[in-house]
Parts: sequence; C-alpha cells; structure tokens
Amino acid sequence: MKSKRQFFLIIRASLIALFVFMNVYLIFLKKHVCLDTEVYPNTDTSPNISKGNTVGQSFIAERDYLSRIEIMLGTYTRTNNQDVFFQLREINSNGEVLVQKEFNASEVRDNLFHPIQFRPVRESKGKKYYFTLSSPLSSPQNSICAWMNKDNIYPLGEYFFKGSRKRGDLVFRAYSKRPIIAELDRIVRNYPGIFGKRWFLVAAIIFFEVVQLLVLLIIIKAGKRYV
Repeated sequence: MKSKRQFFLIIRASLIALFVFMNVYLIFLKKHVCLDTEVYPNTDTSPNISKGNTVGQSFIAERDYLSRIEIMLGTYTRTNNQDVFFQLREINSNGEVLVQKEFNASEVRDNLFHPIQFRPVRESKGKKYYFTLSSPLSSPQNSICAWMNKDNIYPLGEYFFKGSRKRGDLVFRAYSKRPIIAELDRIVRNYPGIFGKRWFLVAAIIFFEVVQLLVLLIIIKAGKRYV
C-alpha cells in the first residue's frame, strides 16, 4: 500500500511539474510569429510584375527576429504560371541579400496576402529593410501585381518601382518571432475599459492556468481509484 501511495505521489508531482514547465515554455520562452507592422488599406495596384518591372517597399522592423513578410497580391482574375522572386535586403549595409525566396504565380490568391516565411533576422529591431518582387520571365499577359495605396500612408518606408522611389506604399505586413508574454500590450490595446488593461489579461491567464491545474489534479485523483 505504501509503495502504491509513493508511486502516485511521484506520478502526480511529475505531471504537475510537466504541466508547469509546458505552460512556462509556451508563454515565456517559445517564440511565435507575431504581427508587427500592417500597411493597409489598398486603393490601387502596382504595374504588372514582369520582365523589367520590379516593385519594392522599404520599412523599419519594429522588433528583433523579423521572420515573415506578407504582401497583398493580385492575379488580374486569371491563372498565371511564371516564377516570382522575393528578395530582402538591409538598407545602409553592403547590399547583401538577406533573404531570397521563390514562388510560382499559380500559388497566388487574388486580392489576398501572400506569406513569405524565412529564417528570423536576429537583430532586426530599428533597422530599415527593403524587399522586392520580380519575375523576369513573366509577360503583361501572364503576370501578377501587388496591391498598394496611392498615398504615402506609411511614413517609415517608401514604395519603389524599377528601383526608383514613387508615391504610395505597398500593402504588406511584417512579422517577427517572440514569446506570447511580449504580446500582451498589443493584444489589449484595442479593447475598452478593464479589457484594455494589461493586468486584467495577466489575471485572466493566471485564472485559466489555475483552472487547468485543478482539472489535472481531479483527473489524477480519479485515476487513483482504478489502480
């Protein structure tokens, strides 16, 4: 009987320790892809991205570990099948291409954001970057375009066409990887009253974790009857 009791104590302690570790890991340590910058809404399309037509946008990374860019693209309501090339560079550097990705135009969904995921750029916060889209083998009849706003709605960056700065901004999103705990202020900032307070969200998280732990203990206690 004593050995059985010790066995259950070890099992319970192990499960509680695992539960606490996993929650600490998921909330405080594990990095998730989180939205930093969103330039929106769209009003116009860029010229078609084809031979000689390259579109680009500069921006400032708000956080370290920049890891994803989404660009709203258009297909002209047709099926296109040429390869499109994405490049990301840091401005004021030696011009080295940090990221180069390739996707086929057939993967693009009309008037939706197209995601481009890449290895996180570790020390990206506060640095200015420049991404481009090109498709040398595309033609005006077989090409995509990028959605943009005709006005300069993003003061921290510029829109480029064929390497020259033009009026307007591309419609895009920039993401970085960081723990959920770092997202609390962004999560609550658009809510009124106490729902917009960081302490309220922290209290809700703690309450939820305590409830989960109590449920786990109840399950362990119930399982003890069958051993």
